[in-house]
Amino acid sequence: MQLVKHTVKKGLYTLTTGIAGNRLFMPVGRQAIKKGLLVMALSLSGAVISVPQALAGDWPMFLKDGAHSSFAEKSPMPPLNLKWKFETNGPVYSSPTISDGKLFAGSYDNNLYAIDAETGKMLWKYETGGEILSTPAVHKGVVYFGSKDSNIYAVSAAGGKLLWKHRTGGRILSSPVVADDTVFIGSADLYLYALDSMTGKRKWRLLHTDYPISSGIYSSPAYVDGAVYSAGKNGILYSTVAESGARNWYLPTNSTIYSSPALSEGRLYIASGNRILYAINAETGKFAWRKDMGADFTAYASPVVVGPRLYVTFKNGHIKSFNKINGDELKDYELPGEIYSTPAVTGDGTIFVGCEDGHLYALDTWTGLITWKYQTGGSIHSSPAVLENSLYIGSQDGAIYAFEGW
Repeated sequence: MQLVKHTVKKGLYTLTTGIAGNRLFMPVGRQAIKKGLLVMALSLSGAVISVPQALAGDWPMFLKDGAHSSFAEKSPMPPLNLKWKFETNGPVYSSPTISDGKLFAGSYDNNLYAIDAETGKMLWKYETGGEILSTPAVHKGVVYFGSKDSNIYAVSAAGGKLLWKHRTGGRILSSPVVADDTVFIGSADLYLYALDSMTGKRKWRLLHTDYPISSGIYSSPAYVDGAVYSAGKNGILYSTVAESGARNWYLPTNSTIYSSPALSEGRLYIASGNRILYAINAETGKFAWRKDMGADFTAYASPVVVGPRLYVTFKNGHIKSFNKINGDELKDYELPGEIYSTPAVTGDGTIFVGCEDGHLYALDTWTGLITWKYQTGGSIHSSPAVLENSLYIGSQDGAIYAFEGW
Protein backbone atom coordinates (compact mmCIF):
# COMPACT_ATOMS: atom_id res chain seq x y z
CA MET A 1 0.00 0.00 0.00
CA GLN A 2 1.14 3.56 -0.71
CA LEU A 3 1.63 6.08 2.06
CA VAL A 4 -0.11 9.39 1.38
CA LYS A 5 1.09 12.66 2.88
CA HIS A 6 -1.20 13.83 5.66
CA THR A 7 -1.01 16.81 7.97
CA VAL A 8 -2.20 16.55 11.57
CA LYS A 9 -3.44 19.70 13.29
CA LYS A 10 -4.42 20.57 16.85
CA GLY A 11 -4.23 17.01 18.07
CA LEU A 12 -7.51 16.01 16.45
CA TYR A 13 -6.04 13.04 14.59
CA THR A 14 -5.30 9.77 16.36
CA LEU A 15 -4.41 6.28 15.29
CA THR A 16 -6.14 4.63 18.22
CA THR A 17 -9.23 2.49 17.81
CA GLY A 18 -12.32 4.51 16.86
CA ILE A 19 -15.89 3.99 15.80
CA ALA A 20 -17.14 5.57 12.58
CA GLY A 21 -20.37 5.16 10.68
CA ASN A 22 -21.86 1.73 11.22
CA ARG A 23 -18.63 -0.22 11.77
CA LEU A 24 -16.05 -0.58 14.47
CA PHE A 25 -13.02 0.99 12.84
CA MET A 26 -9.36 0.32 13.53
CA PRO A 27 -6.78 2.04 11.36
CA VAL A 28 -4.49 -1.00 11.49
CA GLY A 29 -5.82 -4.35 10.32
CA ARG A 30 -9.07 -2.84 9.05
CA GLN A 31 -9.52 -5.54 6.43
CA ALA A 32 -9.97 -8.16 9.15
CA ILE A 33 -13.03 -6.46 10.62
CA LYS A 34 -16.26 -8.25 9.74
CA LYS A 35 -19.49 -6.61 8.70
CA GLY A 36 -22.49 -6.48 10.96
CA LEU A 37 -20.77 -5.00 14.00
CA LEU A 38 -22.55 -2.73 16.44
CA VAL A 39 -23.95 0.44 14.87
CA MET A 40 -22.52 3.49 16.61
CA ALA A 41 -21.99 6.81 14.84
CA LEU A 42 -19.83 9.20 16.80
CA SER A 43 -18.35 12.53 15.84
CA LEU A 44 -15.30 14.15 17.39
CA SER A 45 -17.67 16.37 19.36
CA GLY A 46 -19.82 13.44 20.46
CA ALA A 47 -22.71 14.23 18.10
CA VAL A 48 -24.41 11.50 16.08
CA ILE A 49 -23.61 11.58 12.36
CA SER A 50 -26.76 12.40 10.41
CA VAL A 51 -26.97 12.70 6.62
CA PRO A 52 -29.90 12.65 4.20
CA GLN A 53 -30.58 9.13 2.96
CA ALA A 54 -31.85 7.78 -0.35
CA LEU A 55 -33.88 4.58 -0.37
CA ALA A 56 -31.92 1.54 0.80
CA GLY A 57 -29.94 0.06 -2.08
CA ASP A 58 -30.29 3.19 -4.25
CA TRP A 59 -28.10 6.08 -5.35
CA PRO A 60 -30.79 7.77 -7.45
CA MET A 61 -29.30 11.15 -8.37
CA PHE A 62 -26.09 13.18 -8.55
CA LEU A 63 -24.16 12.76 -5.27
CA LYS A 64 -26.96 10.49 -4.00
CA ASP A 65 -29.63 12.93 -2.78
CA GLY A 66 -30.94 16.47 -2.79
CA ALA A 67 -28.46 17.61 -0.14
CA HIS A 68 -25.52 16.16 -2.17
CA SER A 69 -24.39 14.05 0.77
CA SER A 70 -22.30 11.57 -1.32
CA PHE A 71 -22.13 9.36 1.78
CA ALA A 72 -22.52 5.58 1.97
CA GLU A 73 -22.97 4.25 5.49
CA LYS A 74 -22.50 0.69 4.23
CA SER A 75 -20.02 -0.02 1.45
CA PRO A 76 -17.66 -2.64 0.05
CA MET A 77 -14.30 -2.71 1.78
CA PRO A 78 -11.09 -2.54 -0.28
CA PRO A 79 -9.64 -4.33 -2.10
CA LEU A 80 -12.45 -4.44 -4.69
CA ASN A 81 -12.79 -6.74 -7.68
CA LEU A 82 -13.97 -5.78 -11.15
CA LYS A 83 -17.55 -6.98 -11.46
CA TRP A 84 -18.19 -5.90 -15.05
CA LYS A 85 -17.22 -3.27 -17.61
CA PHE A 86 -19.69 -1.77 -20.08
CA GLU A 87 -18.37 -0.01 -23.20
CA THR A 88 -20.06 3.03 -24.71
CA ASN A 89 -18.89 4.88 -27.83
CA GLY A 90 -17.79 8.08 -26.13
CA PRO A 91 -16.20 9.41 -22.95
CA VAL A 92 -18.32 9.06 -19.81
CA TYR A 93 -18.32 12.23 -17.72
CA SER A 94 -21.81 11.52 -16.36
CA SER A 95 -21.88 9.91 -12.93
CA PRO A 96 -23.83 6.64 -12.60
CA THR A 97 -27.08 6.57 -10.65
CA ILE A 98 -28.71 3.42 -9.30
CA SER A 99 -32.40 2.74 -8.76
CA ASP A 100 -34.27 -0.55 -8.35
CA GLY A 101 -31.34 -2.65 -9.59
CA LYS A 102 -30.75 -0.53 -12.70
CA LEU A 103 -27.81 1.74 -13.47
CA PHE A 104 -28.31 4.89 -15.54
CA ALA A 105 -25.54 7.01 -17.05
CA GLY A 106 -25.00 9.28 -20.03
CA SER A 107 -22.19 9.20 -22.59
CA TYR A 108 -20.60 11.58 -25.07
CA ASP A 109 -21.93 9.25 -27.77
CA ASN A 110 -25.26 11.12 -27.16
CA ASN A 111 -26.94 8.15 -25.45
CA LEU A 112 -28.39 7.60 -22.02
CA TYR A 113 -27.85 3.97 -21.01
CA ALA A 114 -29.86 1.73 -18.71
CA ILE A 115 -27.79 -1.24 -17.50
CA ASP A 116 -28.54 -4.15 -15.18
CA ALA A 117 -26.48 -3.17 -12.13
CA GLU A 118 -25.74 -6.80 -11.24
CA THR A 119 -24.80 -8.25 -14.63
CA GLY A 120 -23.71 -5.25 -16.73
CA LYS A 121 -26.18 -6.16 -19.48
CA MET A 122 -27.65 -3.23 -21.41
CA LEU A 123 -31.41 -2.97 -20.91
CA TRP A 124 -32.01 -0.05 -23.28
CA LYS A 125 -30.51 3.21 -24.52
CA TYR A 126 -32.03 6.53 -25.49
CA GLU A 127 -30.34 8.76 -28.06
CA THR A 128 -30.42 12.55 -27.84
CA GLY A 129 -29.08 15.21 -30.19
CA GLY A 130 -26.01 16.02 -28.13
CA GLU A 131 -23.42 14.72 -25.70
CA ILE A 132 -24.66 13.88 -22.21
CA LEU A 133 -22.56 15.15 -19.34
CA SER A 134 -25.54 15.54 -17.00
CA THR A 135 -26.00 12.86 -14.34
CA PRO A 136 -29.53 11.41 -14.48
CA ALA A 137 -31.97 11.50 -11.57
CA VAL A 138 -34.53 8.73 -11.03
CA HIS A 139 -37.87 9.45 -9.38
CA LYS A 140 -41.03 7.31 -9.33
CA GLY A 141 -39.96 5.19 -12.27
CA VAL A 142 -38.86 8.09 -14.47
CA VAL A 143 -35.30 9.08 -15.46
CA TYR A 144 -34.59 12.82 -15.83
CA PHE A 145 -31.44 14.27 -17.44
CA GLY A 146 -30.12 17.06 -19.63
CA SER A 147 -28.22 17.02 -22.91
CA LYS A 148 -25.94 19.39 -24.76
CA ASP A 149 -28.71 19.57 -27.37
CA SER A 150 -30.36 22.04 -24.89
CA ASN A 151 -33.20 19.69 -23.91
CA ILE A 152 -34.26 18.32 -20.54
CA TYR A 153 -35.60 14.77 -20.95
CA ALA A 154 -37.91 12.47 -19.03
CA VAL A 155 -37.89 8.80 -20.08
CA SER A 156 -39.40 5.72 -18.45
CA ALA A 157 -36.95 3.76 -16.31
CA ALA A 158 -38.55 0.48 -17.39
CA GLY A 159 -38.09 0.78 -21.14
CA GLY A 160 -36.57 4.14 -22.07
CA LYS A 161 -39.74 5.54 -23.64
CA LEU A 162 -39.76 9.32 -24.04
CA LEU A 163 -42.38 10.84 -21.74
CA TRP A 164 -41.57 14.48 -22.40
CA LYS A 165 -38.75 16.88 -23.21
CA HIS A 166 -38.39 20.57 -22.47
CA ARG A 167 -36.21 22.81 -24.59
CA THR A 168 -34.03 25.48 -23.00
CA GLY A 169 -31.92 28.19 -24.60
CA GLY A 170 -28.54 26.61 -23.94
CA ARG A 171 -26.53 23.45 -23.46
CA ILE A 172 -27.19 21.51 -20.29
CA LEU A 173 -24.24 20.28 -18.26
CA SER A 174 -25.99 20.59 -14.91
CA SER A 175 -27.54 17.52 -13.24
CA PRO A 176 -31.15 17.55 -12.03
CA VAL A 177 -32.43 17.22 -8.51
CA VAL A 178 -36.01 15.97 -8.17
CA ALA A 179 -38.17 16.82 -5.16
CA ASP A 180 -41.85 17.59 -4.52
CA ASP A 181 -42.68 16.25 -8.01
CA THR A 182 -40.53 18.99 -9.53
CA VAL A 183 -37.35 18.75 -11.60
CA PHE A 184 -34.78 21.46 -10.86
CA ILE A 185 -31.90 21.89 -13.31
CA GLY A 186 -29.65 24.64 -14.67
CA SER A 187 -28.86 25.54 -18.28
CA ALA A 188 -26.14 27.47 -20.07
CA ASP A 189 -28.87 29.98 -21.02
CA LEU A 190 -28.47 31.44 -17.47
CA TYR A 191 -31.75 30.02 -16.14
CA LEU A 192 -32.50 27.61 -13.33
CA TYR A 193 -35.61 25.65 -14.39
CA ALA A 194 -38.36 24.15 -12.26
CA LEU A 195 -40.45 21.69 -14.31
CA ASP A 196 -43.44 19.59 -13.38
CA SER A 197 -42.02 16.06 -13.17
CA MET A 198 -45.12 14.48 -14.73
CA THR A 199 -45.71 16.81 -17.68
CA GLY A 200 -42.48 18.76 -18.22
CA LYS A 201 -44.45 22.00 -18.01
CA ARG A 202 -42.43 24.90 -16.65
CA LYS A 203 -43.45 26.00 -13.16
CA TRP A 204 -40.91 28.81 -13.04
CA ARG A 205 -37.41 29.77 -14.02
CA LEU A 206 -34.83 31.96 -12.29
CA LEU A 207 -32.43 34.13 -14.28
CA HIS A 208 -28.84 34.16 -12.98
CA THR A 209 -27.80 37.58 -14.30
CA ASP A 210 -27.43 40.16 -11.56
CA TYR A 211 -24.01 41.12 -12.86
CA PRO A 212 -22.61 38.21 -14.85
CA ILE A 213 -18.88 37.67 -14.75
CA SER A 214 -19.43 34.89 -17.26
CA SER A 215 -22.56 33.10 -18.30
CA GLY A 216 -24.23 29.78 -17.74
CA ILE A 217 -25.13 27.38 -14.93
CA TYR A 218 -22.84 24.37 -14.85
CA SER A 219 -23.22 23.61 -11.15
CA SER A 220 -26.02 21.26 -10.09
CA PRO A 221 -28.72 22.58 -7.74
CA ALA A 222 -29.36 21.16 -4.27
CA TYR A 223 -32.68 20.88 -2.45
CA VAL A 224 -33.47 20.77 1.27
CA ASP A 225 -36.70 21.58 3.17
CA GLY A 226 -38.54 23.45 0.44
CA ALA A 227 -35.61 25.52 -0.78
CA VAL A 228 -33.44 25.14 -3.90
CA TYR A 229 -29.81 26.26 -3.79
CA SER A 230 -28.03 27.03 -7.05
CA ALA A 231 -24.81 28.64 -8.22
CA GLY A 232 -24.11 30.28 -11.54
CA LYS A 233 -20.90 30.66 -13.44
CA ASN A 234 -21.40 34.35 -12.67
CA GLY A 235 -20.35 33.55 -9.10
CA ILE A 236 -23.67 34.23 -7.40
CA LEU A 237 -25.35 31.82 -5.00
CA TYR A 238 -29.13 31.75 -4.83
CA SER A 239 -31.64 30.32 -2.39
CA THR A 240 -35.07 30.01 -3.99
CA VAL A 241 -38.49 28.95 -2.73
CA ALA A 242 -38.99 25.60 -4.46
CA GLU A 243 -42.74 26.01 -4.88
CA SER A 244 -42.86 29.50 -6.37
CA GLY A 245 -39.38 30.48 -7.52
CA ALA A 246 -39.37 33.49 -5.18
CA ARG A 247 -35.90 34.44 -4.03
CA ASN A 248 -34.95 33.83 -0.39
CA TRP A 249 -31.52 35.40 -0.76
CA TYR A 250 -28.59 35.76 -3.12
CA LEU A 251 -24.92 36.06 -2.35
CA PRO A 252 -22.17 37.24 -4.74
CA THR A 253 -18.75 35.58 -4.47
CA ASN A 254 -17.03 37.63 -7.22
CA SER A 255 -15.76 34.49 -8.91
CA THR A 256 -16.88 31.70 -11.21
CA ILE A 257 -18.48 28.64 -9.59
CA TYR A 258 -18.43 25.14 -11.07
CA SER A 259 -18.73 23.30 -7.76
CA SER A 260 -22.20 22.18 -6.64
CA PRO A 261 -23.44 23.09 -3.16
CA ALA A 262 -23.60 20.56 -0.32
CA LEU A 263 -25.95 21.06 2.63
CA SER A 264 -25.72 19.79 6.17
CA GLU A 265 -27.40 20.86 9.40
CA GLY A 266 -28.48 24.29 8.22
CA ARG A 267 -25.32 25.21 6.35
CA LEU A 268 -24.37 25.33 2.70
CA TYR A 269 -20.79 24.49 1.67
CA ILE A 270 -19.29 25.38 -1.70
CA ALA A 271 -15.97 26.30 -3.35
CA SER A 272 -15.48 29.12 -5.86
CA GLY A 273 -13.00 29.67 -8.65
CA ASN A 274 -11.04 32.25 -6.66
CA ARG A 275 -9.89 29.43 -4.34
CA ILE A 276 -12.20 30.28 -1.47
CA LEU A 277 -14.17 27.69 0.49
CA TYR A 278 -17.45 28.95 1.92
CA ALA A 279 -19.73 27.90 4.76
CA ILE A 280 -23.02 29.80 4.56
CA ASN A 281 -26.10 29.89 6.75
CA ALA A 282 -28.71 28.24 4.52
CA GLU A 283 -31.60 30.23 5.98
CA THR A 284 -30.09 33.73 5.93
CA GLY A 285 -27.37 33.58 3.27
CA LYS A 286 -24.83 35.00 5.72
CA PHE A 287 -21.27 33.70 5.85
CA ALA A 288 -20.53 31.33 8.74
CA TRP A 289 -16.88 31.32 7.64
CA ARG A 290 -14.70 31.78 4.58
CA LYS A 291 -11.34 30.13 3.98
CA ASP A 292 -8.83 31.28 1.37
CA MET A 293 -7.15 28.12 0.09
CA GLY A 294 -4.32 29.81 -1.79
CA ALA A 295 -3.42 30.11 -5.46
CA ASP A 296 -2.79 26.39 -6.04
CA PHE A 297 -6.10 25.11 -4.69
CA THR A 298 -8.88 25.26 -7.27
CA ALA A 299 -11.94 23.09 -6.60
CA TYR A 300 -14.30 21.90 -9.33
CA ALA A 301 -15.82 19.08 -7.29
CA SER A 302 -18.43 19.45 -4.56
CA PRO A 303 -17.61 19.36 -0.85
CA VAL A 304 -18.74 16.27 1.06
CA VAL A 305 -19.89 16.57 4.67
CA VAL A 306 -19.65 13.57 6.99
CA GLY A 307 -20.29 14.12 10.69
CA PRO A 308 -18.07 16.97 11.91
CA ARG A 309 -15.83 16.92 8.84
CA LEU A 310 -15.88 18.54 5.44
CA TYR A 311 -13.92 16.86 2.62
CA VAL A 312 -12.86 18.82 -0.47
CA THR A 313 -10.90 17.60 -3.50
CA PHE A 314 -8.72 20.00 -5.49
CA LYS A 315 -7.47 20.15 -9.04
CA ASN A 316 -3.86 19.88 -7.83
CA GLY A 317 -4.45 16.36 -6.43
CA HIS A 318 -4.93 17.27 -2.78
CA ILE A 319 -7.83 16.14 -0.65
CA LYS A 320 -8.30 18.22 2.49
CA SER A 321 -10.56 17.71 5.47
CA PHE A 322 -11.84 20.59 7.59
CA ASN A 323 -13.76 21.12 10.78
CA LYS A 324 -17.16 22.05 9.34
CA ILE A 325 -17.97 24.31 12.29
CA ASN A 326 -15.07 26.75 11.98
CA GLY A 327 -13.17 25.76 8.82
CA ASP A 328 -9.98 24.67 10.59
CA GLU A 329 -7.93 22.34 8.41
CA LEU A 330 -7.58 18.86 9.90
CA LYS A 331 -5.72 16.77 7.31
CA ASP A 332 -4.16 17.06 3.88
CA TYR A 333 -3.80 14.06 1.58
CA GLU A 334 -2.26 14.05 -1.88
CA LEU A 335 -2.98 11.81 -4.88
CA PRO A 336 -0.66 11.61 -7.92
CA GLY A 337 -2.99 13.40 -10.35
CA GLU A 338 -5.50 16.19 -10.76
CA ILE A 339 -8.96 15.63 -9.24
CA TYR A 340 -12.26 16.74 -10.78
CA SER A 341 -14.38 13.92 -9.38
CA THR A 342 -16.46 14.44 -6.23
CA PRO A 343 -15.59 11.64 -3.80
CA ALA A 344 -17.93 9.24 -2.07
CA VAL A 345 -17.16 8.89 1.64
CA THR A 346 -18.12 5.75 3.53
CA GLY A 347 -19.06 4.83 7.08
CA ASP A 348 -15.77 3.02 7.69
CA GLY A 349 -13.66 6.06 6.82
CA THR A 350 -12.84 5.34 3.15
CA ILE A 351 -12.80 7.93 0.39
CA PHE A 352 -13.46 6.60 -3.13
CA VAL A 353 -12.49 9.09 -5.83
CA GLY A 354 -11.52 9.18 -9.49
CA CYS A 355 -8.38 10.91 -10.70
CA GLU A 356 -7.06 12.51 -13.89
CA ASP A 357 -4.37 9.81 -14.01
CA GLY A 358 -7.11 7.27 -14.82
CA HIS A 359 -7.14 5.56 -11.44
CA LEU A 360 -10.05 4.99 -9.10
CA TYR A 361 -8.59 5.29 -5.59
CA ALA A 362 -9.65 4.10 -2.15
CA LEU A 363 -8.07 6.27 0.53
CA ASP A 364 -8.16 5.44 4.24
CA THR A 365 -8.87 8.72 6.03
CA TRP A 366 -7.51 7.48 9.35
CA THR A 367 -4.11 6.20 8.29
CA GLY A 368 -3.51 8.22 5.12
CA LEU A 369 -2.97 5.04 3.10
CA ILE A 370 -4.16 4.27 -0.40
CA THR A 371 -5.71 0.89 0.34
CA TRP A 372 -6.65 0.07 -3.26
CA LYS A 373 -6.56 1.51 -6.76
CA TYR A 374 -7.71 0.48 -10.23
CA GLN A 375 -6.36 1.79 -13.55
CA THR A 376 -8.94 2.61 -16.23
CA GLY A 377 -8.07 3.60 -19.78
CA GLY A 378 -8.87 7.30 -19.39
CA SER A 379 -9.17 10.19 -16.98
CA ILE A 380 -12.01 10.03 -14.46
CA HIS A 381 -14.26 13.06 -13.95
CA SER A 382 -17.30 10.95 -13.09
CA SER A 383 -18.19 10.62 -9.39
CA PRO A 384 -18.71 7.18 -7.83
CA ALA A 385 -22.04 5.69 -6.79
CA VAL A 386 -21.63 3.36 -3.80
CA LEU A 387 -23.98 0.64 -2.58
CA GLU A 388 -23.46 -1.84 0.24
CA ASN A 389 -21.50 -4.35 -1.84
CA SER A 390 -20.81 -2.50 -5.11
CA LEU A 391 -19.28 0.66 -6.56
CA TYR A 392 -19.90 2.18 -10.01
CA ILE A 393 -18.07 4.89 -11.95
CA GLY A 394 -17.51 6.15 -15.51
CA SER A 395 -14.25 6.91 -17.33
CA GLN A 396 -13.19 8.97 -20.31
CA ASP A 397 -12.09 5.70 -21.92
CA GLY A 398 -15.80 5.31 -22.74
CA ALA A 399 -16.57 2.61 -20.19
CA ILE A 400 -18.74 2.30 -17.11
CA TYR A 401 -17.13 0.16 -14.41
CA ALA A 402 -18.72 -1.92 -11.66
CA PHE A 403 -16.72 -3.23 -8.70
CA GLU A 404 -17.67 -5.48 -5.83
CA GLY A 405 -16.27 -6.33 -2.42
CA TRP A 406 -17.34 -7.83 0.87
